[in-house]
Amino acid sequence: MVDHGRGTRGGGHDEPDDEGQDDDGKGGDPRSAFAYVLLCHVDPEVVLRTVRRVRELSPGAHVLVRHSQGSGFLDAATAAAAGAELLVSRTQIRWGTASTLDAVHEALAEAERRWRPGHTVVVSGQDHPVRDLAAWEAHVRREGHDALLRRDPRGYEDRHGMCWHALPTWADRLRPLLAVAHRATRAEPVRRALLVQEAGGRTWVLAHARHRTPPVPYRKGSLWMTVSHRAVARLLATDARTRAFFASTLLPDEAFAHSVLAAAPGLRLVDAVTSMTFFPPGGGPHPRAVEAGDLAQVRASGAPFARKVVAGVSDGFVRLVDAAVDAERALTAEPARAAEPARAAGPRASR
Repeated sequence: MVDHGRGTRGGGHDEPDDEGQDDDGKGGDPRSAFAYVLLCHVDPEVVLRTVRRVRELSPGAHVLVRHSQGSGFLDAATAAAAGAELLVSRTQIRWGTASTLDAVHEALAEAERRWRPGHTVVVSGQDHPVRDLAAWEAHVRREGHDALLRRDPRGYEDRHGMCWHALPTWADRLRPLLAVAHRATRAEPVRRALLVQEAGGRTWVLAHARHRTPPVPYRKGSLWMTVSHRAVARLLATDARTRAFFASTLLPDEAFAHSVLAAAPGLRLVDAVTSMTFFPPGGGPHPRAVEAGDLAQVRASGAPFARKVVAGVSDGFVRLVDAAVDAERALTAEPARAAEPARAAGPRASR
């Protein structure tokens, strides 16, 4: 992890009182617990497998499964049986637009309302744990990190230097015409006054020149993140002007948290991966499925999760990584078990 040097744990009314919290998060203060927020839209069986594994690796954690697929996708009783609570949202995610940002905010606010956790981990329903989560959580607490964010150092001037608007979904019927417009404006975008681009599956966006500066310096990185209670409070308290600005950028969910938290005084941010992701060799907007051959690289990354896990394609990877994590936990548990008899016996009391 690379420490951005944003300072130590500062004061402020949003900071939880740390008194009474144990280093391992098992003390009397429930605010030391971690919450895992899973943003889901496909394959409920994979989601449930991830939930069960999270609860196995961190029994004291909370898990919130957020989806907007309706009652037939995943119900509260099924989620509860796996160890999660459910948030069925009315906000439909349209990739490449501010709807993803809205979904993240909704889920963070709901986890805060239900549990007020010490840290919240935002991952996809297609993620899978690849480390001993209890040990990883203890490390994050000890280090005092307010946010683990994987930053992309590239500038992406078009993403924020222009004002972006998503075209309605029916515009995808005009794909041939839009593709021609994209090529024309990309090559010579009318003195940077106009740009047409495909932001993802069936999402086309139109941009025009922007005439105001960002309210905070623009930074971009991965959506998947780990944030402390103080960081969550800062994100949820962001003013309407700042939110409106990022809603008019391209892929705002990849920039909002990075930009807002980097500008907030007193928060300790580190450049670290929450979810290890692989993209096709030729590039592309979406990650490829994780496979068994990725195991070594995933484990070396230090990330607690990897994505994306696809049923069938990724089953071998899941079996291998679960076995590796279980072996690691067994090695850690052995010295503790060996020490228990000695602690139990203790010094003999003199009569």
